[in-house]
Amino acid sequence: MPGSITFETGSYNLRDDFYPALNSVGEVLAKYADTTLRITGHTDNTGSRALNQTLSERRAGSVADYLATRAVERSRMLVQGMGYDQPIADNSSEQGRSQNRRVELMILPKA
Repeated sequence: MPGSITFETGSYNLRDDFYPALNSVGEVLAKYADTTLRITGHTDNTGSRALNQTLSERRAGSVADYLATRAVERSRMLVQGMGYDQPIADNSSEQGRSQNRRVELMILPKA
């Protein structure tokens, strides 16, 4: 997924620039029906652990909700939130925190 699939602080609302990438994911999943999609939400370290866990789950859920509107069956989606436990950048700067507020998608073969 492109690095632009990130969120504002405290938000789980999809930005308009997410839709082209998510539409492409929907098209790929339609072609490869024997796959599962892991959707993992992440946050920066702003706020409490409990708040960030819930926020990361909601971020992943908002992506799953959108993909469901693109004819991706919910039964093919594994939705999870990781809170702030898996940063990809340094949380001591705004630039780093903005990179950590993300959702990652991984297409997997069905088990």
